[in-house]
Order: sequence, then C-alpha cells, then structure tokens
Amino acid sequence: MSDDHPSRLRRAVATLAAAIGVGTRVLADALVVGLWVLFLTLLFLSTNWPRWLFYVLLLGGVGLYVQFTAWWGGSTSGS
Repeated sequence: MSDDHPSRLRRAVATLAAAIGVGTRVLADALVVGLWVLFLTLLFLSTNWPRWLFYVLLLGGVGLYVQFTAWWGGSTSGS
C-alpha cells in the first residue's frame, strides 16, 4: 500500500501540470486572437474599407495563427 502512494502523487502532480499547461495555452491563444480582433476593429473603424475585407483578414489571421502554432501544443489525443 505504501508503494502506491508515491506513484499516485506523481500522477496527480503530472495531471495538475498538464492542466496548468493547457490553461496557459488557452489564455495565451485567447489573448492573441483578442488583440488581433481589436486591432482589425480599430483599423476598420478608422478607415472606410469594405466589411468583407475585415472578415477575410480576421479569418485569415486566425487561420495563420493556428497553422503556425499547432505544433506548440503537441498531441491532445490523451494517448
């Protein structure tokens, strides 16, 4: 019974570390995407550019961000 305690503790610490890592990643992603949306919104409010261009740049910017940062997260399948 005493041999089981350290392994459970290690698993709990590893699970907590993984949860903190995922939470940090989600917050960082939300911050970057939020700043991109804010930048585009302020840019398009100060100019008279067409609305369709706003959406193209918005989706394109988020898509590029995801494309270039996908390898940071590694596998999320849980295996």
